[in-house]
Amino acid sequence: MSMAPGTAFNQMILIVEDERSIAENLLFALESEGMTADIARNAAAALYRLEREKYDLVVLDIGLPDLDGYSLLRQLRQEFQLATPVLMLTARSALEDKVQGFINGADDYLTKPFALQELVLRAKALIRRSQQLCDTAFVLRFGPLELSLSNQVVKVDGQDVRLTRKSLLILELLMRYAGRVVPRQKLEDCLWQGEPPSAEALRSQLHLLRKTLHAHGFDSIETVHGVGWRLAHTSAADQAAAP
Repeated sequence: MSMAPGTAFNQMILIVEDERSIAENLLFALESEGMTADIARNAAAALYRLEREKYDLVVLDIGLPDLDGYSLLRQLRQEFQLATPVLMLTARSALEDKVQGFINGADDYLTKPFALQELVLRAKALIRRSQQLCDTAFVLRFGPLELSLSNQVVKVDGQDVRLTRKSLLILELLMRYAGRVVPRQKLEDCLWQGEPPSAEALRSQLHLLRKTLHAHGFDSIETVHGVGWRLAHTSAADQAAAP
């Protein structure tokens, strides 16, 4: 399967599949169509990648070694609040298995064995549908910064910005309360639903968010000492002085 001239898809896909040969075949098929794909061979690796990267599609096998795909999908939808489309792969063809997948948040279902061309076509259709929904979705804006709530796409002056999952959570909260201070406790509760892993965990996450946005020319996260943080129209010099 070769990519036709001018049809580069330029999308990020996470393949969650423990069978090496299947995962590598999927990787080759998707990248042959101009997409970029990563492989996670178990649920723990998938969660690690999804915390650090923004993907346009997750291809998820049900039979994983550490956690079944249904449980992982339920965690992604309920705990992570992940809106990314998910295409499930399984050797199970019974209707009740498909129903369980859709109930837990799957967007499409493909039974093994399958043709690679069909998977590529389904992947493109799911991503296209997600992008169309994004076009009409509610968007948070602050100056040149935009955040689409449907698929967590961030842009600065129209240019895509890739953020980790925790950076996205912080940014969404700051944008919802733009101009107002968001207390430390509210941010920590949003990120960890309880005690953070360390006293400096939130500062580290904010530093990472600031660094990424600064690389795209956005410097409007202001520290309100002893209280919290807010989005405000401040200068780059002010931000450089903030901890």
